[in-house]
Amino acid sequence: GLLRQYFPKTMSLVNVACNEVKIAVNKLNSRPRKCLGFKTPYQVFFERTGIDARQLGVVRL
Repeated sequence: GLLRQYFPKTMSLVNVACNEVKIAVNKLNSRPRKCLGFKTPYQVFFERTGIDARQLGVVRL
């Protein structure tokens, strides 16, 4: 659902480049969330695992 903020429903996701999706995912995971105590998903993941998800191959831009 949150990806639709970057790619509206009227837009076909078939034509979206992989790099564009990675950029949107990075922005979403860098956004503080109230349900996470105003921490970002990246911060919470790091606190729980000790792994910096931004350094993983899946998130590199």
